[in-house]
Amino acid sequence: MVDTKKIAVVGAAVVLVVILVTFATSYMSDFDTPRTSTTEGEFQKLELKQAPVLGSKTATVTIIEVGDYQCHMCKLWFEETRPQIIENYINTGKANLVFVDMPFLGSDSIPASEATYCADDQGKYWEYHSMLFTYQEDEIDGGWASATRLQAFAFNLGLDIEQFDKCMTTDDHFARVNYNKQVAVTEFGANSTPMFMIVNTDNGKAQRIVGAHPYSTFEDVINSLL
Repeated sequence: MVDTKKIAVVGAAVVLVVILVTFATSYMSDFDTPRTSTTEGEFQKLELKQAPVLGSKTATVTIIEVGDYQCHMCKLWFEETRPQIIENYINTGKANLVFVDMPFLGSDSIPASEATYCADDQGKYWEYHSMLFTYQEDEIDGGWASATRLQAFAFNLGLDIEQFDKCMTTDDHFARVNYNKQVAVTEFGANSTPMFMIVNTDNGKAQRIVGAHPYSTFEDVINSLL
């Protein structure tokens, strides 16, 4: 078992992302379970890759969120459940949070994900992440992630616009976004968003949550893994 205490924060960025599942067959069969289900499993191996992480490097639990910035249920979770998780688990050092891109809802999803990593180059990943969900629009692919709009978000966060524009026009993080999408589908078995893997980084025990569940669901699962 990898020393998963390395999954954590160095300022606002850290490592994570590929998780290989022990019981692939049973894991994939859970694909079709209702959105209200949780699935218990055990992780055999963690492969670490550069990724922004919100939380403490000593956190016992890692919450992996698989999402799309155009996903309306992801926005619902962001607004109604995430704040309580941050207050009660992330700010207290019990858990950290990782977002794994799964841009599948439309053509605006990929540039939105790329923009978060261009913001991360300037130390503002989570701020940009929050801005995308805060100003998400109802219409899928309605121009919400146009170059002008993404630049405006960057400007509002005080980013160096020339650096941000160069990052976006040269597709610096296109491969990274596609990689995360592959991980979400092939390693996590995601076929909808949001989907969560809640992992105890000490013993590899994990539970899967499919859908934008209320805080009480996450509270029960996280507490069971602490």
